[in-house]
Amino acid sequence: MRFLKNVFLFFLASLLLMLTIMFLNDMFHLGISDNDIDIFLGPSIMLIYFWIASPDLRKQFYAQFIRVKAFDRVIMLPVLLALMELFFVYSYFYFPTLFDKEPFSIGSAQYMGHQELTTAGEILLIGIIGPFSEEFLFRFFLIVYLPYLALYHTFIKKSHVTKKHVNKKVFKPFIFIESVANKIYYRVFEMNDKKIISSWVILVSFFFALVHGPDIYSFPLYFIPGILFSFVYLKYGFLASWICHGTSNAFSGIVNSIFISLLNR
Repeated sequence: MRFLKNVFLFFLASLLLMLTIMFLNDMFHLGISDNDIDIFLGPSIMLIYFWIASPDLRKQFYAQFIRVKAFDRVIMLPVLLALMELFFVYSYFYFPTLFDKEPFSIGSAQYMGHQELTTAGEILLIGIIGPFSEEFLFRFFLIVYLPYLALYHTFIKKSHVTKKHVNKKVFKPFIFIESVANKIYYRVFEMNDKKIISSWVILVSFFFALVHGPDIYSFPLYFIPGILFSFVYLKYGFLASWICHGTSNAFSGIVNSIFISLLNR
């Protein structure tokens, strides 16, 4: 019965999301194409499924949505950090032009928009929906929830090694793995070990950069924002990292225009 309820809620939520985007697109002439809907709503629909199917995931997400109840740190600081990051990244991007070279290329998998897409449609897609999906996947799920799920639910909540297994050689590797898992869980989720957390953040940010399809020169264009968004998430929560990511995407074109105008003087 619970399974059927989850399936019904999943299809209902997905349908409502699709109809809402289509209604906004027609009402305000946003210029969102069918391809845009596939690119941006596909991941969102998958997130809806996991959201409905996993009460524990919802509980963890609510707990980390806002880590610090301070308007300036959750709203204003992420915006400021995003703008600083844009100026730093574009300075790197256009650095070769100082030597009469072409700017670095962008990632082959980066979404570029199209002529029919209006400014409002672009803000909706790359400033709100896209950042939400990416922050949910790369920051909430990969940085926090997946390690928690793997360590706590697999090894700590219910031990797979009982007293009768301790003296059996075949279970020695399992005993070792469970011992290591307990230590890592304690150091990460109880002691907030910065070395382990930083290493994991770097690894996830490396993956975040790779999915944008960069070459060796454009890799920092995605790796640096990934590190920033991760820092903001761990420090201030999901809402702050979502705002930081959304601001970075929404203002990217404006900052790019500023650099182009400066270079053309």
